[in-house]
Amino acid sequence: MFKKIIAAGFLLLISTALSVSALAENTAGHQSHNMEKMWADMRSQPVGLAVSVAADENDVLWLAQMREGRIVVSHSKDNGKRFSEGVAVNAAPESILAEGQNRPQIAVRKGVIAVAWSQALPTTFAGNIRFSRSTDGGKTFSVPATLNAQDDAVGHSFAAMTMSDNGRIALVWIDSRDKALAKENGKSFEGSSLYYAISNDAGKSFSANKKLADNSCECCRVAITQNSNGVPVVFWRHLFTGGVRDFAFARLDVYASVLRASQDNWQISACPHHGGDIAADEKGSLHLVWFTGNPQNPGLFYRRIDDEHMTVPRAFGNVDAQASYPAVFVSGKTVFLAWREFNGSEYQLLSMQSDDPRGERWSAPRVIAASAGKMDIPEFVGDAKKPLLVWNGGAGGLQVFDLSAH
Repeated sequence: MFKKIIAAGFLLLISTALSVSALAENTAGHQSHNMEKMWADMRSQPVGLAVSVAADENDVLWLAQMREGRIVVSHSKDNGKRFSEGVAVNAAPESILAEGQNRPQIAVRKGVIAVAWSQALPTTFAGNIRFSRSTDGGKTFSVPATLNAQDDAVGHSFAAMTMSDNGRIALVWIDSRDKALAKENGKSFEGSSLYYAISNDAGKSFSANKKLADNSCECCRVAITQNSNGVPVVFWRHLFTGGVRDFAFARLDVYASVLRASQDNWQISACPHHGGDIAADEKGSLHLVWFTGNPQNPGLFYRRIDDEHMTVPRAFGNVDAQASYPAVFVSGKTVFLAWREFNGSEYQLLSMQSDDPRGERWSAPRVIAASAGKMDIPEFVGDAKKPLLVWNGGAGGLQVFDLSAH
């Protein structure tokens, strides 16, 4: 009972973080003015707490972060202990969203540094997906391009990106164009949509926008990885029948189709701002982690998918300590999980791991770091050869932890 009471309190906190789309729809009068003010504050943030880090083939780490309206890229050759002076990607400053679920994206392959981010437009909750790349080792970047084809001032944000060794880039984002069109025609539309664009030449050009799914959650971050065949796989919170916000995944191949990944049956009328994470191993298995607020069984869960077989979800983390924002990384036969908890006075970064092929035996959770300040959510370094975990904020600033050494 106590566990459910604590969980209910946690759910109350996250449920008040309504999606920007839902807020925009259900707000009028002075509340509308409040939303406009909130959006103006979000657009004017000088520094973004949300960062992204990716590794290249030589184990150099590349960091993308927002400073004073610019995406700044720097690199580290010592596993993140020190980063170089940053290079601004966009010469002209613009309003950029870089907090929580809305994060800049970076991927590096064979000398190409690809960067994507969400630009915040003056119209409340409207934005663009922006992209730039460097082909000279990060010395200069191309003029940023807007990838969403639709020009109306509606929401395009929460981008996720991956790049393969052959230069194929997959960029997926949450898109409100269909919701806006439905509203214009007097029709209802649950949630938002997922759209994506593909580049087969390392970002020199992109395909036309393609729809992956209707009815995605409006503001839970999207996760993406590549399976053992190099096919991008997308993982997101989806609106299923009856207002259920569980998770779905889809492979971006010729026969892309939406498949349900969790069966928590969490009914909630607002976006919880709580996306999941996905990783793939060399044998083709997918490893998923997510949060659900179903009062009957809340918390963090891990599941593996082997072809069409899904393992029973495994709970982890302490729901009484607000376990949240899980991340997953696979190195060889070992699966690493990381997440955040709050002990009443400070945030704690925790991890556990398993090298059991059946996923039944796991190490005990261990605290990697703690901070009393405002903290970003934990994320693993993209495309790294070992489990490097990034945590930004607080007195320690940006920190990179090698979980294989703990």
